[in-house]
Amino acid sequence: MDRVEIVTRQGLGWCCALLLLLLVGTGGVRADEVNGPETCRGKEFAQKMQCYRAHLEMVLQTQGSEQALTALEQITAQDGEALREAHPLVHHIGQQSFTRYGTATEAMAHCRDVFWSGCYHGVLQAYLSSLPTVEPQHILPLCPTSEKVSAYSFQRYNCLHGLGHGLTIQFRYDLLKSLAFCDALPGSWDRESCYGGVFMENIVTFQNARHAQPSAEHEHHHEATSFLNAQDLLYPCSVLTEKYLRACYLMQTSAILTFLNYDFAQAFTYCARVQGEHQTTCYRSLGRDISGYTLRDAARVNELCRLGAGDQVRQCFIGAVKDFILTDASPDPGVKLCRSLDAPFKKDCYATVGEMSVPLFDDKALRVQACRKGEDEFVDACLASAAAF
Repeated sequence: MDRVEIVTRQGLGWCCALLLLLLVGTGGVRADEVNGPETCRGKEFAQKMQCYRAHLEMVLQTQGSEQALTALEQITAQDGEALREAHPLVHHIGQQSFTRYGTATEAMAHCRDVFWSGCYHGVLQAYLSSLPTVEPQHILPLCPTSEKVSAYSFQRYNCLHGLGHGLTIQFRYDLLKSLAFCDALPGSWDRESCYGGVFMENIVTFQNARHAQPSAEHEHHHEATSFLNAQDLLYPCSVLTEKYLRACYLMQTSAILTFLNYDFAQAFTYCARVQGEHQTTCYRSLGRDISGYTLRDAARVNELCRLGAGDQVRQCFIGAVKDFILTDASPDPGVKLCRSLDAPFKKDCYATVGEMSVPLFDDKALRVQACRKGEDEFVDACLASAAAF
């Protein structure tokens, strides 16, 4: 596996593609704002999200981050709009966790890999925002390896990806400066993971400005970004140097789809304009966005990926299965998607399950267990992929 592929979640998904506001403020909770989640559901969208945020803050302050994450899982199980906004809500939990625990290391220890791992991202955003100035020496120690955290683990990826988000916000969406700070990281995988956070934050900023309602609170302090272009839907990837292109194209379809009002068939034609190996990356990015757009509905993913032609469809399914797996850091939803695909696409799908089990599980026995949940005739393909790295 090319380890930088785990950036495909990378998280943007439909929760951010529909983003109307980012609920990641740093203010406290007023007594009159705190309601149980059941009282929030009947409110208008902006007020409902504010109500949920206040409830989550109350739970975090009184019971800790772990229970706040559980509360968000309960909310999203009953409210589809909250599920679509789960990533910004979990970013908010991460920011408030940094405030509660006082250090990035301690706050991240209370996060879990749910909702595209946004808790980790929020912690890093809050940490960087707390510094009067940011220098490379401030970021180098943030995502260490340990006996429990291996160099290429999903947990460490989340830290590095969150760092990219935080740098972009700290530098007021100066994409090139943010990428340059990622370049200070020592390893290529570290840098790629950080780049992904920068490109994701750049697109989220654009979507927030495009979709935000006048009444919405803009506590994320987003500013209009100049690093997307309605006349060149592949920008900024179309002008960046080679070392940034993998991470850039892994996110770019989220911008393309926003400009195209989610015309997926047309989005395939834009990916077809990408030169060389990054064309494949673009199709996989589109698969990730289709997964998020459909809230990981296997039947809809089948329908929308098939708007492509030939190998485009296969690459789209690979991107989709990665998102199924990485949304909550579990291979089981990916196996379920693989089962739903037609025979020509199953082998690659199950091989991707094996590939993605590597960053998820240091324990090789757990990788084997994940593969054996699939259809018998494709277990070997999954195991071979899991064992190759």
